Amino acid sequence: MTHERTGHPPAAAGTARGSRRPRRRPAFTLVELLVVIGIIGALVAILLPSLARAREAAKRTNCLANLRTLGQSMFAYANAYKDRLPNGNAPYKFRDYDGANRVMVDFNGEFVKEPRVFWCPADRDPPPGQILTADPLLPDSARVSYDFYCLYFPPEEGPILTRLKGRAPLAWDHDGAEPVSPIQNHGNKGGNVVFADGHAEWQDRREWDGPSWPRPAKEFYPP
Repeated sequence: MTHERTGHPPAAAGTARGSRRPRRRPAFTLVELLVVIGIIGALVAILLPSLARAREAAKRTNCLANLRTLGQSMFAYANAYKDRLPNGNAPYKFRDYDGANRVMVDFNGEFVKEPRVFWCPADRDPPPGQILTADPLLPDSARVSYDFYCLYFPPEEGPILTRLKGRAPLAWDHDGAEPVSPIQNHGNKGGNVVFADGHAEWQDRREWDGPSWPRPAKEFYPP
């Protein structure tokens, strides 16, 4: 006795199973695309200033760390040289180009030992690979980003670290209060300063003694 096989009837010839075409999704209209682009543009406009501020804050923080390191190195220098800070000026001279070059190259080689410490991350100039000069306009300079109080003293006046009473500036960002300067690091908003007690902080341009002198540089400068 034969049993009939039950099941679905066979598909008709030429008909593929599941051959129904999917419905085409509607494309974005021009208005919708313009709305999306406008939203993206607004988000970018909101986020860019915040990102710029965050980058500047990070650069200031790294700059402060560099100045603290330079301050500690100056303390070590003063400890080794009877309380005197780096100064290569000739007698009775407030500035000596060759003397500054010599003493800052030696200062790096003996105490700092890392050329990039002399470079602020906000500086448009490249970081030094070595320290060969103290000329701020030349590459590989100890003054690529920062200026040093001790380089402006006649040697008869020291400079002596203890005479600075923990208050005078030791080093700072170039021209922090100068209206326009090609060697500024943070524009003319101010600059970071390391002081004779070892601490470093941001000083707003309105607090500076002059375009290139943070407060209280004038108080301790020789007459």
